Amino acid sequence: MDDFSKLKELYEDGYRCIYHDSTDQNYTIYLKNFDTESSQVVELNNDSDFSQFKDYIGSLRMY
Repeated sequence: MDDFSKLKELYEDGYRCIYHDSTDQNYTIYLKNFDTESSQVVELNNDSDFSQFKDYIGSLRMY
């Protein structure tokens, strides 16, 4: 499974991005599921996956 698919699956499981950081083409995304109080950290190694992630979360509607 690629990194973007993993992030998308976590979003579908209720995780949300609480912070992201980038250094030298590496991106760290911190996610939290507020229902279960669990968290995940996902590392991305290229701009394309990070851009795809930003586009994905930008397209989600907040209710």
